[in-house]
Parts: sequence; structure tokens; C-alpha cells
Amino acid sequence: MKRRTFLQNSLAALPALNLFNQTGAKQIRLITRGDDLGAARSLNRATLECFKKGILKNVSVLSATPYVEEAAKMMAKEKGICFGLHCDLTSEWDNVKWGPVAPREKVPSLVDGNGHLFQTNDAVRASAKADEALIELQAQLDKARKLGFDIRYADLHMGTVNIVPGLPDKFGQWCRQNRLIDTRRIGGRLALPRSSPIDRKHPGDYVADVIAALKAAADGEYLIVGHLAFDDAEIRNLGHPGYPGAAVAHNLNWERLAYVDPRMVKFVRESGVQTIRYDETETGREQVKEFLN
Repeated sequence: MKRRTFLQNSLAALPALNLFNQTGAKQIRLITRGDDLGAARSLNRATLECFKKGILKNVSVLSATPYVEEAAKMMAKEKGICFGLHCDLTSEWDNVKWGPVAPREKVPSLVDGNGHLFQTNDAVRASAKADEALIELQAQLDKARKLGFDIRYADLHMGTVNIVPGLPDKFGQWCRQNRLIDTRRIGGRLALPRSSPIDRKHPGDYVADVIAALKAAADGEYLIVGHLAFDDAEIRNLGHPGYPGAAVAHNLNWERLAYVDPRMVKFVRESGVQTIRYDETETGREQVKEFLN
């Protein structure tokens, strides 16, 4: 199954939210998220850049990955970031692999013959057991928090939580037990002209596309998700069948630009678009209130 590396965008249905200011102007609240922190050094640097110089507010941590400790040293103490756990049951790249955080003997249904997490969603669907998946997710969360990340929400890497039989319902309960905002119910879509920055059928300027989509959007809360990295040798070494490393590097660099390009920063500043954290969304605030009751 081809990995989704393009910007995934969503519109939350929040009918109770007052989306107009006193002048009656359109109000856009934009949840900006960067995924896969820890998977590559290039990705760590780009994510920090997008927070320091761009519009990034939410960062999702891959606890099992090779460079998550480096990421923690770089970013865990940064004020203003809402960190989340990028719940992961796959190791999708050909040349960079990782295994589970939990001991392999406790999660045998989650690993391949080499002890790595499975490369594809199909393999996860065929093998993974829900109880073992929860053991692994708890180990990932515990590790992230031990590294110093203040983890406030949970989201899905490659959507694998949703394809393990019996896991989707248990996942919501697990989030509540760990006081994590379950982001599965926060989101809809922005109207973008293509599904990927490198869509050869529709070449163009992806940053301009995102800005145009925001200008055309109705009032509401939107989510924009990027996998943020530079087009460099490290990222070009990634890839898997059907998705070569050069395309990965090109895509991830465009996704980085959608957060840090001066045009985007200027548009957000001058248009009145409000960039927000998950714990500033209406759904997120409601879930946090439930944790406190």
C-alpha cells in the first residue's frame, strides 16, 4: 500500500463554534501538524525550522524511530508546541527500518521475520492482534514521555490503528485512559487541486495551492498535515516500491515549504488565519474537560 506522504487536510464540523469576529469577517482556524518526528535527521531539522520560522503548532512523534532521541534533545523543551504520539505499527521504508518499542516477545504479531514492524498495511491487517498493538502503543507513549515530550494527543501513522480488527474502539478508550486527545474526530478536507505535491499531471506551486484553498474555504477549523524534510541525500535514500526516494524528497520538501515559505507566513499573518494547537480546538477542549471530571 502506497504511503500517504502528501499534505492531508481536514475540515472539522463544529456547529457550536462562533467563527465570526465582531466585524462579521470570515474566520479560519488552522490546525498545523508535522508528522514523523524522529524518522530522519533531515526531518528533525525541518520540523524545528517550521516551528521557529513558520506556522507549525503541532508535532507528532514516532517513538520507535532511529532519531527520536536526537529529536527530543532538539525540541522536547520548546514552548508553544503541542506534541502528540504518532501511533505506529509500520516501518515502511526500504533502507531505514525500525522494530517495536515493546519487547518483541510481547508483540509477536506486529513484527516480520527480521524483527521489524511490517512494511505495509496489508501485512499489519493480516497479522496484528489488537491487544498486542495496545501494548506497543503504550510502550511508544511511555518512551516519548520519558524522553521529555509533553504528549497531549494521539494520531495515526499510515492509519494502521484503524485496520487492526477490534482496535479502533479500544483505541478511543486507551486515549482516554492516558489523557490523550483522540484526533480521529478532528478533521475534514481542504479543496486542493491535486493529492500530492509531485503529481506530474498537475505540476505547479503547491504553496500557492494551499493558500488558494484557504482563501476559498468556508468558515471553520481546518487541519493541514505535512511530513517535513529537506530535499537531501538522507531523504532520497528513503522510498519503497512504487515511491522512489527522489519523489519522497521532492514531496517532503514541498510539504516543508507549505509551513515556512514566506508567502504562507505572510498570508497567515495578514489574512487573519489563526493557527492553533489540538488542545485549542473545540473537540480537543471538550476531551480535556472529560479527563478532568
